[in-house]
Amino acid sequence: MRISIIVLVLILVGCKSPKKDYDFTFFKWNIHESYYLKFNSSDTLYCVDSYGFKEETSFAILNKDQKERIQNILDTITFPKNETYESQVDDGETNAFVLKNKEECRKVKIHGFSGPNQFWSFGETLERIKLNLQFVKTNKKIDLKEINKMVISEVKFVPRIDSLK
Repeated sequence: MRISIIVLVLILVGCKSPKKDYDFTFFKWNIHESYYLKFNSSDTLYCVDSYGFKEETSFAILNKDQKERIQNILDTITFPKNETYESQVDDGETNAFVLKNKEECRKVKIHGFSGPNQFWSFGETLERIKLNLQFVKTNKKIDLKEINKMVISEVKFVPRIDSLK
């Protein structure tokens, strides 16, 4: 009987619900800085500094608390139906979030303090985590195609008509 109880307890303790594996990208832009953070449920956080038309990639190792803080927010945050919230003023700060897992891709872009407050808070949390890490430069290329669809405006080509002919 004791052995059965011990085996049952061990099985129950060993059966944790699996953590979701995320592919998460955060973008922050304002007049002073522009960068991306990439998190994929591991202990590595990538940062792509894109301020001043450059693209420098670096990485840092998250401690257990930092990783769990990000993971817990990703497990509980609710993405709104609208993907874009922008104020009428062009200056300010823009944050964009893209969260992909096996089933779906959710995204939101907020600008000028419009949009859900939980995303502004999440952006501040990511900023604090970033500021407390030591990043090391790397040559690794980070896939930013999905988030760039939201944050980089397309330049429309207008053909030039030469009227002097």
